[in-house]
Amino acid sequence: MSAVKKVNPNPESYSPKNTPEILSMMEESKQIEKLMHVIKYKGVDFELVERKDVLWVGCIDYADNNIDESNISETLRRFQSLVEPVPIKEKINPDWSASLSINYNCADKPCGIMFANESYTDDQDGRYDQFTQPGGLWLRVKGDNNNAKALLGKDSADLHEFFEALREAAKENAYIQNPNIHVEIEYHCHAEYNTPPHTCYAYIPVIKDAEGYSPKSKP
Repeated sequence: MSAVKKVNPNPESYSPKNTPEILSMMEESKQIEKLMHVIKYKGVDFELVERKDVLWVGCIDYADNNIDESNISETLRRFQSLVEPVPIKEKINPDWSASLSINYNCADKPCGIMFANESYTDDQDGRYDQFTQPGGLWLRVKGDNNNAKALLGKDSADLHEFFEALREAAKENAYIQNPNIHVEIEYHCHAEYNTPPHTCYAYIPVIKDAEGYSPKSKP
């Protein structure tokens, strides 16, 4: 796992640096995910995106054994107690934060939960934990009530409940969950918490299924 690199700005003597084209290139270089194509499953849009390696900074805790969960509420409390007095530096998406489920698909490792923000730098306060999410293909779906009804038959659902629907949609379109990346992401726009419902997405890592068939939807 490698840290996210920072790009040094151009020298002051380089006059074209403020042109729209160069500003656009700079903004594009900061993007950590790229939409590849959209998959339809049960009438719902699932987005296949390519994500770079991403450094998550926050608070993580693992279970004491390979069966139980960690103390999730205590991990969240620790994260919430730090983010205001000790802000995470150089957030990639300041209005968004996430819960990472780690090793939940592993029988031989303790599972863990991390509450975190994405960051461009590992130069952080020592009270924070750091975790690098490997890059690759990820499938995501919006966790709103319409999708809960269509996919889960429920009026509403917690975001983690969409992970199984993501696995099903992947399988129906010649993808499978990546067996080498044991992370699933619940991504929330916390800037919208005061005006519910807030925007949120569930993500799982995927790879092409060598034994599958061609995707039903292409770019």
